[in-house]
Amino acid sequence: MIQELIPFNNACEEFVTGKYILVDIKISSILKLIANDEKLKNIVNSCIQNYDFNEQFKLCSIQQEDGFCLVLPTDDKEVIAFVYNLLYRFKTNEIDFYKFLTKYFNHDEANNNKEFNTFVNAIIIPFRDAINKVYTKRHVIVDSTDYQNNRYNKIKTTVKFIAQNLDTYKLNMNEKEEFTMLLNSLYLASEKNDKKLVFSLMVGLDYFARCHKKVKSAYLALEECFN
Repeated sequence: MIQELIPFNNACEEFVTGKYILVDIKISSILKLIANDEKLKNIVNSCIQNYDFNEQFKLCSIQQEDGFCLVLPTDDKEVIAFVYNLLYRFKTNEIDFYKFLTKYFNHDEANNNKEFNTFVNAIIIPFRDAINKVYTKRHVIVDSTDYQNNRYNKIKTTVKFIAQNLDTYKLNMNEKEEFTMLLNSLYLASEKNDKKLVFSLMVGLDYFARCHKKVKSAYLALEECFN
């Protein structure tokens, strides 16, 4: 388990092991953890930007012969956006949790914990898993040594190719010297795995390409190394 995600995963686990009567506290706990963790908050914000929850809710709400069921999207980011919006609406009472449970999970006072557990397995666990997957891709894999080395190797290979074909950009002498200096500095920064300097030089190259559109294709080739 990723160390930074332990509090969030524990809050989700409280749903799994708890009872439905404490649901308000559990929902508040998850939302508070997200709000107070910069990385989690950034992930959620990127997922909910321009997200139409009401439209997605209609798509996820499936009518069957014996009532309604709720089917989550398959994409991890859409799961995050949908469930976060759902939890937020539970918290603000825009959606009544118990009526929701009744409609989509056959909530029955005689067997309330069973239906609550079904809700947890269908909504909370996929939300937890989606957060873990996106977090891993964004903050673990991207920061790993192997990933960074692969990125820097791509940059160095691209810089070499650009340098070998410098005349094709038809720069004057001063422009060529400035462009070459930026490329050489980027190559050296990549050799040192200097993340901050690499990004600073990419900003410089972006500015240079905006001023000298002849090298725009070269800059875009370098930018591809980050995808």
